[in-house]
Amino acid sequence: MKLLQLFLFLLLLTFTLSAQELKKVSLQLQWKYQFQFAGYIMAKEKGFYKEAGLDVTLKEWQPGIRMENDVIQGKSEYATCRASSLIDISNGKKIVYLASIFQSSPLVVLADKSSHIKNIQDFKHKRIMATRDIDVSLFSMMYSQGIMSQDIQVIQPSFNPADLLNGKTDLIAAYVSNEVYVLKSLGGKPVIFNPKDYGFDFYSDLLITSQEYLKDNPQEVKRFRNASLEGWKYAFEHIDETVDIIYNKYNSLHKTKEALRYEAEELKKLAYYGTDTLGSINKQKLQRIYDVYKLLGLVQKEIDLRGTLFSDYALDTELTTKEKEYLAKRQEITMCIDPNWMPFEHFSEDGKYEGMTADYFQAFEKTLATNFRVIPTKTWTQSIEFAKERKCDIFSLAMETPKRKEYMNFTSPYLVIPLVVATKLEVPFVSDIKDLEKKKIGICKGYAFAELLKMKYPFLNIVEVEDIDDGLRRVSDGELFGYIGTLASIGYKLQNNYIGKLKITGKIEESWTLGIGVRNDEPLLLSILQKAVNSLSQEENRKIFNKWISIKYDKEVDYMILWKVIAFFIFIFAVGYLLYRKQQRLKESLQEANDKLEVAYEALQEIAITDKLTQLYNRHKLDEVLQAEKNRVDRYGGSFGIIILDIDYFKIINDTYGHHVGDIVLQELSTLLRENSRASDTIGRWGGEEFLIIAPNLSEDDIENFAQNIKDKISKYLFNNTHKITVSMGLSVYHIEEDVEKSLVRADNALYISKNSGRDKITLK
Repeated sequence: MKLLQLFLFLLLLTFTLSAQELKKVSLQLQWKYQFQFAGYIMAKEKGFYKEAGLDVTLKEWQPGIRMENDVIQGKSEYATCRASSLIDISNGKKIVYLASIFQSSPLVVLADKSSHIKNIQDFKHKRIMATRDIDVSLFSMMYSQGIMSQDIQVIQPSFNPADLLNGKTDLIAAYVSNEVYVLKSLGGKPVIFNPKDYGFDFYSDLLITSQEYLKDNPQEVKRFRNASLEGWKYAFEHIDETVDIIYNKYNSLHKTKEALRYEAEELKKLAYYGTDTLGSINKQKLQRIYDVYKLLGLVQKEIDLRGTLFSDYALDTELTTKEKEYLAKRQEITMCIDPNWMPFEHFSEDGKYEGMTADYFQAFEKTLATNFRVIPTKTWTQSIEFAKERKCDIFSLAMETPKRKEYMNFTSPYLVIPLVVATKLEVPFVSDIKDLEKKKIGICKGYAFAELLKMKYPFLNIVEVEDIDDGLRRVSDGELFGYIGTLASIGYKLQNNYIGKLKITGKIEESWTLGIGVRNDEPLLLSILQKAVNSLSQEENRKIFNKWISIKYDKEVDYMILWKVIAFFIFIFAVGYLLYRKQQRLKESLQEANDKLEVAYEALQEIAITDKLTQLYNRHKLDEVLQAEKNRVDRYGGSFGIIILDIDYFKIINDTYGHHVGDIVLQELSTLLRENSRASDTIGRWGGEEFLIIAPNLSEDDIENFAQNIKDKISKYLFNNTHKITVSMGLSVYHIEEDVEKSLVRADNALYISKNSGRDKITLK
């Protein structure tokens, strides 16, 4: 009997201790129970949370609850939220995205076929039931098709699709997984307008916690995330069972089983949209979403996405025991570099390893407490051969390609650098890579982007060169039309060796994503170096980058239109001359023709110095004014200032809303510049989205105040009556007897600094 009592006591004690081991946490949902939260419900019901050592309380949304605030204030350890939480992050709230359950938002605009609304243009002057802060993805979709906020009437939502049939509204903001089904069940014929079909593909139902909670409980957060995703996997694989559980135990919205099943099938499509992995999330897509918010004027500042993803945190920087033992055994790691690739890296004349990567690897040495030994090579091609032969363990800086994957693995990038093309000075601005078709373009032998560009742009006539010096020399000698490389490396060489000979003529719509290449037979080494990359702080990264990058970047106007105008004038003159020969005796007619020619000549002269889109002066006229101002100051004294301003994120405006909207922005900005400049100032379009102002008789203090006033006016202006933009500015003041080109270089370098330090800034050099 005593033994039985002892056994029962121990059994009871075991159960009690097990219950005590479960940590109580809560998950705040962004709405009421439905299949939208099935994964969390099933993680609780099937014991996945319990297996993770957690007792999870699910909390339905109630009026007044802000999910982001709840996790920051500690009212809930976890929550789900929309992508608009990016705005909270930009305002300083320290939240972390653990997963995005839906890769594309279920939010759509819904109409009934009886409304005869067939396309978004039909929204004009229609009523839409939606909250006043219409979701950005819906508004962006409408705006991209020419429908502005003032074109629609937003009315209080009833959340009842029947209102589409009874005439109370024309449109509703709806979930494709819910209201579409209800409308069908009422006999309606849904017409759906989905933002993702118009290029606005936003995340939805993001699982979050606070940075503070993650740092204090990294392993718990990892277990919670894994259990939640396991719950979602189970819910989608067992839809009928999941629907039964929600219907019987979590049905505060009183949905039918059919409605829940319809919701499940629609949400499953969105969860796996474009991916095979549940919960996928990446910073590039988050940045694109935030850029749309910025373009619409919902936010003004830049966003720092470091530390916003679960993968950024300590559990991915802490070395394991095996990794520490590996480093202790290895003692040193051999490394190959590109011996002639400044400012990234090179060997100096005395054989010293220098450049950006040298500074990065000093930081990595401190983090890992290990030594990196650089293996001397003469060319990048030789470095590649050494890596294949295992004479070096890693590349300091390299891009992943299919061929390289045969012998190397790669960490995530720690540098992302734009690609540009360098040519002779007289070459017009290259606005599209198709402009390079059939022209000889140099690319360094063995460089990753050569392999990628050949695959993506087979029309390029790529010529492999030994290194950047060989490539730029051959461009200078006329053997090659241009050389493609990184903005940093080409800019460095031009500043030091080719001022007045070569220039950066345009950007290529590609970037070089560069990480550490690691021999693929050492998986532990890859894991170690990935953690070293993860450990880089943003401040450290910026400090190294700014130390080495100082670029001159010139944009040129395409003079093709000028030559067409001149040809047109010659044609008119020739016609006039022939008429004169044939009609010598018809003096009155001849005089009339001559008068017309004079008018045409004056008009042609005006066209030749005017930018067609903005009606400002073009590059040709600006060059004339710069030289005239130089002559004036050199002879009589005084000064003049130069302002180069560039629209921030202008490419996103074009890509998101189309070039017609981009043109409107350029035209309205031109008007603003004219209205806020002095009569003595000369304003022109310098190229693309860059503008130049020549301001006589301004000191350095004066020009900064002048530029600040213009920048403030621009930032407050509502372009196209819809969204705001910012500009970056580079300023310089001409020094007597200075080459005007040097004044322009200083202003251009200042502009680069403004853009590189966060944009929406003014820099004077």
